[in-house]
Amino acid sequence: MHRQVISPRGVYPPTADFSQAIRVSGGDLVFVSGIIGMRPDGTMPSGAREQVELAFENLAKVLDAAGATPFDVVKVNVFVRDDFRLVRDDVREIRARYFTHDFPVSTLVQVAGFAGPDYRFEIEAIAAVPSRSG
Repeated sequence: MHRQVISPRGVYPPTADFSQAIRVSGGDLVFVSGIIGMRPDGTMPSGAREQVELAFENLAKVLDAAGATPFDVVKVNVFVRDDFRLVRDDVREIRARYFTHDFPVSTLVQVAGFAGPDYRFEIEAIAAVPSRSG
């Protein structure tokens, strides 16, 4: 599989740890549904930071089950309920543990609410992994 980060001239540089675009060839795509900060027993921490931590842990576990790693992620959509200015540093700090270089393409949106009233953070992803031939 080949992965190429695209950083064109004449376009503003990324304002955080993300890439403008990524071209992938020779691999399979893994689409990950929105992952929230819920424990395996169905309980959720009340704090936003704890939910962000748990959501990223859950994402890593789902990727692993699909034969992928956070490095294989080429696109993430991040949704926050709280005023992003209040959780931005926590999100960036935790995200940096999982995405360390050749950052995925990324969108961050503040939303009015989620499917569950206690949800405060959600992340969905697309990963590109080497093809499993044979």
